Amino acid sequence: MSSKLKKPLILIVCMLPLLLSAYYGIPIVRADNWRNAITIPEDINIDFTVNLKDLAIVARAFGTTPVSQTWNPDADINNDGVVNLRDIALVARNFGWKGKMPPSTTLTVSSTTSLYETGVEDTLKTAFQAQYPWITINFLSQGTGAAIATAERGDADMVMVHAPSSELPFLTGGYGVNRKIIASNFFIMVGPQNDPANVNGSTPVAALQKIKTLGEEGKAIWVSRADGSGTNTKEIALWKEAGINYTQISTETSWFKSTGQGMTATLLVANELGGYTLSDTASYLTNTHNGNIQMTIVVQATKDLLNVYSVIVDNPLYPTETNTNFDAAMLFEHWLVSSPGENIIANYGTSTFGSPLFTPFLPLVANNANSTLLSWIKAYAYFNGTECPTAYRYDASLLYDYSWD
Repeated sequence: MSSKLKKPLILIVCMLPLLLSAYYGIPIVRADNWRNAITIPEDINIDFTVNLKDLAIVARAFGTTPVSQTWNPDADINNDGVVNLRDIALVARNFGWKGKMPPSTTLTVSSTTSLYETGVEDTLKTAFQAQYPWITINFLSQGTGAAIATAERGDADMVMVHAPSSELPFLTGGYGVNRKIIASNFFIMVGPQNDPANVNGSTPVAALQKIKTLGEEGKAIWVSRADGSGTNTKEIALWKEAGINYTQISTETSWFKSTGQGMTATLLVANELGGYTLSDTASYLTNTHNGNIQMTIVVQATKDLLNVYSVIVDNPLYPTETNTNFDAAMLFEHWLVSSPGENIIANYGTSTFGSPLFTPFLPLVANNANSTLLSWIKAYAYFNGTECPTAYRYDASLLYDYSWD
C-alpha cells in the first residue's frame, strides 16, 4: 500500500470512534447493577479495558436480536433488543477506557458432592479465576439439602444443586434469586455384577420393588445416601412411586443400609456389601474409572432418572444474607451460562470416557439438538414454564435476555 493511501486510512480508523460517538449519542439503560458495580457496560469481556476485543464481540453479534441463535445480550449494550451501530457507538465512545481491578474477594459456593467428586468444580474454578483473578472461589461440597441450608444461613453466597423440589422452597421462601439451569445428566441404579435381585433391564420402580422383596428374604441389600442430597431426594421419590414407605424401610429393615455420606462414600459401601444403590452417571463412571468400585449398571438412564443441575444466588435483601457476595456470585453465574463455562461443561470427561459427563443446558436449548431431552428438562425442572419465575429475579436482566426463557 502506498504511503499516500496509508495516511488517510489511519486517519479514518482513528476518527471512527469519535464519529460514531457523535452520531449515536445515546444513553445506557442497562439494569444489571451487579455488572456495573464491577466495570462499565462497554467493557463486555470484563478485562477492565475497552478495546478491539469488545468491538469484536459486538461485531460477532451484529444484527442479532433475542430470537437469534447467536444472540449475545452482553453485546446489546444499550439494552434495546438489537445489536447494531448504536452498540458499536457506545464502545467507540469509551474506546481506550481503562479501569481498575476490584479488590480481592472470596466467593463461597455451596454445592452438591457429585460436582466436586467428579472434578468438574476444580476445572470450572481454575478457568474462572484465570479470567477474573480477583475472585477466589471456595466450594463447600455438601448434599443439596445441606447446601441450601448453608446458603439460608448466609454462610454461602450461592448454591449449585440438583433437586428442583428443594430449590423451589429456597426461592419462594425468599432465600434465593436468579435460578439458572446449567447442565443435566441421569441417575442410574448400580449393583453387583451377578445381580442377585435380577433387576437388570427393569424400570426404576420395578427394580426397587424386586429389591425390597429379595431384601426381605435376605438375598439383596439397598444402600442409601440418606443425607438429604439431590440423589437422596430422587431416591425417596422413586420409592414413593413404587408404593413403598421410605421412612419405614430405612428404619425398620436390616436389608436397607444408610450411609449419611456423599456419593463416592455410598458407592464404596454398596460395592463392599454387594448392594444396590442410586448414583448419578458422572460419579459412577468416575469411581469405576479410578478403580474404586466393581459394580455394574442394572437400570439404565431413563426419563424417570433425569438429573438437572442449577445455580441459585443468595437474595441480598433477605435478612440473613445481606452480607453475602452478590456481585461475585452474579458474575460467576453469568460466566457459567456463557460460552466459556458451558464449553467446559460440554467437554468435561470426553478425553477420559469418550463422551462428556454432563450435557450443558444452554447449547441444548439454543441449537434444539435434542427436543426430547429438552422437553423432559422443562417438565421436570421448570417452575411455571420458566427456569425462574420473575417474582424470584433480582438485578438479573442479562441472565434472562435469551429467547428461550
